Amino acid sequence: MAVVWEGSLGSARAVASCIGGLCRVDLALLALLFLLQYFLWFGTGSWWTVAQLHTQLEQRQSAVQKLQERNDKLAAEVLSLQNDAGAVSGLARRNLGLVGKNEIFVWVIPRSAPSNS
Repeated sequence: MAVVWEGSLGSARAVASCIGGLCRVDLALLALLFLLQYFLWFGTGSWWTVAQLHTQLEQRQSAVQKLQERNDKLAAEVLSLQNDAGAVSGLARRNLGLVGKNEIFVWVIPRSAPSNS
């Protein structure tokens, strides 16, 4: 706020340069503060953008964790298939329905539940 001395020639100009109790310097600083706040809240590196990026990061880290677990299981299965001949036949029986020599394939179809009608 500007100090106004009564009886000086500049007192009328000092009063005219202040609007609502705020001088030009105060208004400039206030405008600068609002400009900086705008960039803080709505700019490229704003709080909102950072929060969204943190959410995306957490989602992608969980997806990467799931994929890493899947890759570990597949790597263990590959090692098992490379080192154990029984694992290959077990996998063929389970997934392809293969039957070995001197074996009989039996398919049991469950009986449907009796109806109450």
